[in-house]
Amino acid sequence: MPIAMHASIPQIQSAIKFGGDGSARVQFDVPATELPELLKLMAYAPGKVLRLSVEVVPDA
Repeated sequence: MPIAMHASIPQIQSAIKFGGDGSARVQFDVPATELPELLKLMAYAPGKVLRLSVEVVPDA
């Protein structure tokens, strides 16, 4: 069940954080129009490994 939504990485220094073990954490800003998809993600994926694919949407 693919879950797709529009989001952006905020223009703040802490949006992408690197851990001492080589892992990273990425923060996304998700508009209110994407709430249904975000709720699906919250219900379906806690604690699960996700495969992410990013596509830049021109002029969005």
